[in-house]
Amino acid sequence: MTTVLQAKPRDFVSTPAVERVAQRALRYLQSGYSVHLKGAAGTGKTTLGLHLADLMGRPIMLIFGDDEFKTSDLIGNQTGYTRKKVVDNYIHSVMKVEDELRQNWVDSRLTLACREGFTLVYDEFNRSRPEVNNVLLSALEEKLLVLPPSGNRQEYVRVHPQFRAIFTSNPAEYCGVHGTQDALLDRLITINMPPPDELTQQQILVQKIGLEPEAALAIVRLVQAFQADTQVDSVSSLRPSLMIGTICQQHGMAPQVEDPDFRDLCADVLLDRAAQPLAEATQRLWQLFNHYTAAPVTLTEAPPEDPSEDPESIIFDYIEQAGSARLAEIEAALKLNRFQVVNALKSLIDQALITKQDSGNKPALYQVAVPEPSLPQVPERQ
Repeated sequence: MTTVLQAKPRDFVSTPAVERVAQRALRYLQSGYSVHLKGAAGTGKTTLGLHLADLMGRPIMLIFGDDEFKTSDLIGNQTGYTRKKVVDNYIHSVMKVEDELRQNWVDSRLTLACREGFTLVYDEFNRSRPEVNNVLLSALEEKLLVLPPSGNRQEYVRVHPQFRAIFTSNPAEYCGVHGTQDALLDRLITINMPPPDELTQQQILVQKIGLEPEAALAIVRLVQAFQADTQVDSVSSLRPSLMIGTICQQHGMAPQVEDPDFRDLCADVLLDRAAQPLAEATQRLWQLFNHYTAAPVTLTEAPPEDPSEDPESIIFDYIEQAGSARLAEIEAALKLNRFQVVNALKSLIDQALITKQDSGNKPALYQVAVPEPSLPQVPERQ
């Protein structure tokens, strides 16, 4: 099924600020609660939600909120309708059309996630109407998903113990969003997503686009300064920096304010986003150009890593000594957080140093890879 996903946490950019938020959310999910990531566009809610879902170690079911959603789009519906025409004997000019139902139920994404214990990521859930999301109330609280009445199946699904839900939402003042019912919010732990800090934005441009750290920092600081001056009440979004950085990288453009092409690029990306009149925003942007021409960029350094605390080596040695181990056992024994353990395990698997054995509904088992025996070489004939 195309909606069942596997995320790639090694592509996730982790900095101290991001990891603090992620650790809080992961703690709540591991305790059985659903998490609500709330914040402005461009703060990384969806990316973090998918990363957290991957850390739960279960298949991921992704749903995008939609104003056109009906309850059946979440839980499922009956299929196999046949349409028949019925002539009204009293009013012959009226032709009625009735649907004849064949009892064939098809689970939709929420029902499948609840039944199988998947991790649900419901992106921008407040774009769906509140009455549609009411079906979530009993699933999150009583662990029962109520289905429409039917004579040939149960009218509820018992929610799997490993089912978890991660919600994301934009602020209520955004266009196209609905107010969320208090009963649903009361069942969630809401984390207000802060805007990404300077180091996080820099590292995203470095790791996602391939920019040099100095160039990435120059773009981030220019965009942040412009947004601070022209959008006083707006949360700083990363998207303008990504746009500018991507175009610079793909077209070999140096991100230097002395370059007229770079100035034109910044003007095209930034000016239309300003809350100020165009003339004022343009004047402020040129003032920033002049400022950064005179002031060189000082590189933000990430804290150095201690090579003696390499999680991969520590985890490999532990698995080798234990013979085999599960994710939770490694976390508890080595006092490492799940981010370190998951990333290290995936790296060790990529290097063919360990293997992962899935065992049905039980957590996967990790073992040291056994090297394949080499074939004896046959001497060449003289």
